[in-house]
Amino acid sequence: MKTPILFSAFIATTMILFSGCVSKMQAPQNSGFFKNYEQFQNNSQTLSKMGTLSKDKKIYVQDVTVLSAIPQQEQTIQQKKLYKEISTYATNRLKEALKFTNSEKRSKDVLIMKSAISACEVHFEDKQWNQLSPLALGITVVSLNAYLDESVRLVGEYRIENAHDTLIESLHQVKDLPLTLSGDNLTLDDLKAPIDQWVQYVASHIYKGVK
Repeated sequence: MKTPILFSAFIATTMILFSGCVSKMQAPQNSGFFKNYEQFQNNSQTLSKMGTLSKDKKIYVQDVTVLSAIPQQEQTIQQKKLYKEISTYATNRLKEALKFTNSEKRSKDVLIMKSAISACEVHFEDKQWNQLSPLALGITVVSLNAYLDESVRLVGEYRIENAHDTLIESLHQVKDLPLTLSGDNLTLDDLKAPIDQWVQYVASHIYKGVK
């Protein structure tokens, strides 16, 4: 009789331990920039609901949002300064790359570009590229090893809207340029090359539909 009892106890203990491990596993998530991420599942990188665009259209490039994955109340002064630098650099690069007439004001006749930058940890064994695990844009206890392993990638998201509809939505992971550390902390210089590559992708994607 002791054997079945011991075996049952072993099974129960294993299930408890397993359930504890599962509860600690972080399910793949997305940054939250878009409301619907299922639309990207059958597309390698982007979704385009391209309307008719022309180079004489005016576009208002909204400041790029930096999704740091670090709660604002926990951000250091140095981190807040970094995120401002990232936003300014990325916004200026987008304005330079887009051949539309940049507008400094929003109006019903002006296209609006909204975008965000974040970081994710690459899971090389994942078959679905869009199952992303957000990671802090900065050094934390959780993120340090991922940066050292060079498994952190930049994620760029944007949409272009007119007064009535969304014309383009894009989710792009800069796969071939890992975010690496040049010092003890993440700096703007560590992100410039991935940001530049994302901006180049954005411009090439938009102009496929420009007349």
